[in-house]
Parts: sequence; structure tokens; C-alpha cells
Amino acid sequence: MRLISKSVALAGLAIVAATPAGAQDKPIAIRGGTVVPVSGPAIPNGTVVIRGGKIVAVGANVPVPAGAEIVDARGKYVLPGLVDAMSNIGIAATDQDEPAEPINPANRAFEAYNPFGDFGSGRGGPLRNREILSGGVTTMYVGPADATLIGGQGVVVKTAGPDLAGVVVREPAAMDMTLGTPPKAAARARNRDPATRMAEVAMLRQRLVRAQEYQKTREQNPNGPRDLGLEALGRLLRREFPARIQANHPTDIRSALRLAQEFGFDLVVDGGQGALEFKDELATRRIPVILGQVSHPYVSNEEIPNKEDYPPMDERLPANLTRAGVKTAIATFSRSFGSLAPAGSAKWLLIDAGIASGYGLSEADVLKAVTLIPAEILGVANRVGSLEVGKDADVIVLDGPPLSVKTWVQRVYVGGELVFQK
Repeated sequence: MRLISKSVALAGLAIVAATPAGAQDKPIAIRGGTVVPVSGPAIPNGTVVIRGGKIVAVGANVPVPAGAEIVDARGKYVLPGLVDAMSNIGIAATDQDEPAEPINPANRAFEAYNPFGDFGSGRGGPLRNREILSGGVTTMYVGPADATLIGGQGVVVKTAGPDLAGVVVREPAAMDMTLGTPPKAAARARNRDPATRMAEVAMLRQRLVRAQEYQKTREQNPNGPRDLGLEALGRLLRREFPARIQANHPTDIRSALRLAQEFGFDLVVDGGQGALEFKDELATRRIPVILGQVSHPYVSNEEIPNKEDYPPMDERLPANLTRAGVKTAIATFSRSFGSLAPAGSAKWLLIDAGIASGYGLSEADVLKAVTLIPAEILGVANRVGSLEVGKDADVIVLDGPPLSVKTWVQRVYVGGELVFQK
């Protein structure tokens, strides 16, 4: 599958930005390859110049700064680093949920996030997850898992950086919630609520009402007792970050839509296997959907659903939602799904997403679904997701067309640093 270049109107346009003040880094010019900015048409024989951790030029016939390191990309493809919009990588399996309580808004994934060791270099050294970097993923969302109604707050991180503080991009980035099978299954194992979908929604509504009341009380009495969970939900209600509600069954998606409308918070639908039934509402309300990998259409405990209870698997879903005007990303939901269905790996995000191109999603839209669109959904598109001047120099070089199974990632830059080389 070859990347089909459309208009090359930008091929002769060089866009240059000033070097960030105080930056002393040696510039790097990646030139001669097919540059795929994602935000615009492909540029044959293009050049990307990075300096001081930022992209400073993109285009054809771009002047190369004196003394720059030249990377020959002839015959290769140059893209922005991939963005995995949902994973639990970096959190130990025993730390992904707090199943003793069904509602945990005060929990923060960052507190359990441990890149040391997993990222290879150990404490005191630069952090690099070579497994993920080998697939071209440079940014990912890490959140709690889905055994509870409210798992807690997620974080956006880079997959390489100088230290822990240096990999954090946005924290908190969202409030993770789940409707449907997983919370009920976890509660059943502990002989507690929620046992039904009715109880799930009722319990969420009750806690959100409490958060509304708590905000009013704090306004009247700022020095009164604090509740960290209600404070976190208050930030959600003030739209400081969205709710990410995992919902696959149409009934659960409907409930998520109604909750967001009733309480006025921003919503992202995770999983979304039944989302096509609500495509018009999702498009009108500009509610994005983050789908699992096409080869793993259901997530977590829902990977082998009751066929009578869930919509049938449909590999055309990414294309159908995109055509309906729904902002659609494809993510890995990387972690163990259980003994029957191991999780997809971030290493194969691009290849797996490419399956959707065989089911009606254009190649350009496939690339957007794993770069710019997830960056927009995560609220970090000002930094990552496309090759544009001023953005972080997160750049990957491929040895062939991006959606070919024969293609391998050759180089990965994160913040202008070469962090992976094949």
C-alpha cells in the first residue's frame, strides 16, 4: 500500500521559524525523503529542519543551516511521531484499578506511572521505551484501567525524555470512566454495586450531583473541609479536561451522551463499537471517538462480548464514522486483555491502523487517526501530531510507505533528540 500523494502545491513552499532563544543545539536537516506533514499534502524530496527541540522548517528547497547534521532520507518517508491515544503502559497490572471502590476520581495515573526500567535506562539516565519507539510512537495517553465506574485521571507523556518531569506533556489530561461490562464484572466479584446498567448510571449521576453541590459549598466557604475526589470532578464540570467514557454497547454510549449533556462536561467516547448508531449526534455535538485497534475491536473485559448484547465486529467502523464527520482516532488500549486475547502493542499501532485502509478509510485519514486527530483529542496538538513549524521535533523516518507491512521505522526523534535508530 503506497502513500498516494495528492496535490503538491506546498512542495515549493519553505516555512521557516526563528530558532528558540538560547537554543544551542546543532541543527539537523532530514532531507530528500517524502515528507508527510499530515496537516497538509505530502512533499516529495522534502526537508525537515529541527533545532533546539523544535521544528524550524518544513518544505521543499528549504535552506539547510550552516553546520547542520544532514540525514539522508532519499527513498524514505518522514512523518510526525505517532500518538497512541489510550494505553496503560508504564503502570503495573496491580496498580491499574482500585476495585475496592467503584468511584475513584481523586486517583491519578501519574502517581502509578513508572517509566524507569520499562523505559530502559534506569534512574538517573534518559528515559527511552525502545519497544514503543521501534513502532514510531512518541506520545501516548496513560490512564487507569476500566474495572471501576470512575478510574481516575490520566496523563499524556512522551515515550522518551531526559527524566520523568521531562516526559510529562499534560497532567491531568482527562477523567477516565467506564460503562458496561467491566465495572459490573468487578463489582460482582466483590459482591457489591453496581450490578446493573441502571445502577452504573445512577451512581455516576449521584456523584456528579455531589460535585456540583460541593463547588457551591466551597464558593460560600473556601476554608471548609476538602474532598479531593469532588474537587477533581469539579474540574471536569468546569471543562478543564474531558471525561473519557469507555462505552461499546449502544445503551452505554447513549448513557454517556446523556450524562455529558445533563452535566455539561466535555466527552470523549472510548471503545465505541456501537458508535455508528449515534453518528449524527456525535458529529453535531463534536464528540470524538477513540477506537481500539482494528484487529482488537473490543477492549478489556469486552474483547469477547456476548453476540446478542453487542454490535457485531465491523472493520469498516473507522471509515464510516470518519465519513459521518465524527473525529475518530485509533489507539492500542495497550495492556493485557486476559488469557484469551492479548492486547495490541503500541509497536504495531501504524501497521494495525493500516488495516482500516482496506475497509474504506483513506490512507491520509489513517495517518491522521494515529497522529493529528489523537493529538487534538488529547489537547496537545499545539505541540505534537503533525510536522509544523514551532511544534516539538518529534519526527520518525520510515524506510518505505507508511502503511506497508514491509516498512520499518528507521529513526525516531523526540524533542529533537535521536532516541531510536534501527
